[in-house]
Amino acid sequence: MAPNMTEQRQHIRYQVEFPARITGAHAGIGIVYNLGMGGCKVVSDLGLTKSALLTMHLQIPEQTMAIIIQAARVQWTMEFEFGVEFLELQDLERTRLEQFLATQVNIAA
Repeated sequence: MAPNMTEQRQHIRYQVEFPARITGAHAGIGIVYNLGMGGCKVVSDLGLTKSALLTMHLQIPEQTMAIIIQAARVQWTMEFEFGVEFLELQDLERTRLEQFLATQVNIAA
């Protein structure tokens, strides 16, 4: 079971469901289910290890261009899901992510 990270989070998480393309040392597709400014939970069969570094392309609904997270670190893993912390994203991408999250109302536990 995933550790309870709620106490450590600095940002509100929202319940979402959309695909993300993952590139870098590990490449593949995952589904983002839980998203905040500081990170997200992804369901995928990539078999990542804790501390792996990724680049993520968030395929947000109704947006033609993916939001690119230049650097994200895997914080925890389970069999078919993992949690990542966003380490680096450009200002434009940060603004786009903030604008998307402002439209979300389902807060994830």
